[in-house]
Amino acid sequence: MQPAPATAVAQSEQTVDIIDQQGFDQAITAATARVPTGWQTAGGVNWNRQTHCVGNQMRLEWVASSPDGQQALEILHGFSWQIQGTQIQMNPCPAAPFNSTQSFLAAVVQQRRPGAHIVEYRDRPDLSQAARAATAQAPGGARMHFDAGQMLIAYEIQGRPVRELFSASLSFSEMQGNVVGGTSMVFAQRAPEGQLDPKVGDRITASIKANPQWVAMMQSATRNAEQRFSSNQRQEIDRWHASEMARINAQGAADRAAIRSRTNAEVAQIYANTNANTQATNDNIHRRNLEAVGEYNTYRDANGNTVRASIHGGQRVIRNPDGTYTTTNNPYATPPAGAEELKRVR
Repeated sequence: MQPAPATAVAQSEQTVDIIDQQGFDQAITAATARVPTGWQTAGGVNWNRQTHCVGNQMRLEWVASSPDGQQALEILHGFSWQIQGTQIQMNPCPAAPFNSTQSFLAAVVQQRRPGAHIVEYRDRPDLSQAARAATAQAPGGARMHFDAGQMLIAYEIQGRPVRELFSASLSFSEMQGNVVGGTSMVFAQRAPEGQLDPKVGDRITASIKANPQWVAMMQSATRNAEQRFSSNQRQEIDRWHASEMARINAQGAADRAAIRSRTNAEVAQIYANTNANTQATNDNIHRRNLEAVGEYNTYRDANGNTVRASIHGGQRVIRNPDGTYTTTNNPYATPPAGAEELKRVR
């Protein structure tokens, strides 16, 4: 780890607000932080209410930087995911391969600082122990473990060498083989080579105090989103169950009708419905067989047009404004303006 400059001296500090501009009816202070006097701040709390993965709805993107812009402490939004290979269909969070803080931070660095060189990675058991102590017992008998670490990287800005320290504390919860990982935020502190002082970043991050009023509103919004998703999911299950029961009852009615010599019209209608359902099922099976043989998945855009993408590419397919397509597995990848992310046909 790079040592702090020998000439470092105590700095005066100022209190700044981290604002949530769009989460509720009006802007509200989400948290406060203390930064060196003269430093400037930008960003705040954003929300992505389009995702059903509730842990990925609140997105904190905030940065405090020195007057010359050469030093900064940035907070990157967190991420919730299911570990690839353990995912279940009922969980709306995306599947990703990150099973440790090191693998997660490596992906963040690759996405946020492409071309940067990883200098070293170090575990932070002090952070993981603090996270464990602050976390209540997992509900439903889930097994939990915590992992934390920091990753030092090197790159250049306008030809000047820079060092940046990424850090995060992750939690993993396992229940019936399904493993969910997540972190609320990622910290990134940067400075010119030879000037990176981790104590500056530690002081800023330690000074962050959440606004209890905002926390209560955020938790309420999260609970409501979870309840809406659960309710919608329950309704979908109920509709499916009702449909299946109707199909079974219809088949039974057809059998009983044949036994009791009901009218030919009723019997014909029942068989017509059954045939229509069977044909739809056969069409779906036929499509999946073609996908398996051709090693591709089928996607559909907002206009109903279909696109085939190789299973060897990324699971996310994006149609660019110029009509070309891009595939990626990167959960942080943001489509360019005017682009559309296609939905996979299930």
